[in-house]
Amino acid sequence: MLGPAPAAGVVIADGGVASTAEIVEFERDRRALLRRGFGLGGAALAASTIPLLWSVRSAFASAAGDEDGDAPVLARAINLERVTVIAYDTVIGGGLLTPVLRETLGRFRAHEREHEDALVTALTGLGGTPPAPPAGVADVDKVVEGLRDVRSRADVLAFLIELETAAVAAYHDAQATFGEAKLLQTGASIMANEGQHLVVLRRAAGQDPIPNAFETGEQ
Repeated sequence: MLGPAPAAGVVIADGGVASTAEIVEFERDRRALLRRGFGLGGAALAASTIPLLWSVRSAFASAAGDEDGDAPVLARAINLERVTVIAYDTVIGGGLLTPVLRETLGRFRAHEREHEDALVTALTGLGGTPPAPPAGVADVDKVVEGLRDVRSRADVLAFLIELETAAVAAYHDAQATFGEAKLLQTGASIMANEGQHLVVLRRAAGQDPIPNAFETGEQ
């Protein structure tokens, strides 16, 4: 099963609510991301980090119009989920977490594996072949750098907030490329679940769980 459906009022783990509309608004403006930096609960990412987030979104967007249809987007999504599982495995086994937080992140890790399974089923149903598994932390770095430098609980939360933000951004962009209605539903469900992870992670980090949306700018 996938994580919680994208409906307002769904609560996971230690609490926190995020609707699809809120997630979409939070991720809406790519130009503002690049121009002003990306805000995580009031703490701005360094400018050097922005291209990493952008590369995830671009990887999904580059599959639009591909002659293989939805398959390339699904392959990129599968890789992203597998990379996220590696990240969760690494921090869960790192000895930096309280028992409660370790249990919560274990649930999130299970959600990512469920997402992967659903996406693999969708891809094989289209006649596609899942991509080769990522090699490890080096492949996590290709999405969001910093996992090797995690030294504290605060570092863990900051890193995972950034990674989950990249995932929400990528699925938001993927929604514009999917051609099949069922995949749109699957992508929206996964995006909402990643957004709910963000709510819980921000709360654990002492941040605003649903920050104010920044300017949308001109499209």
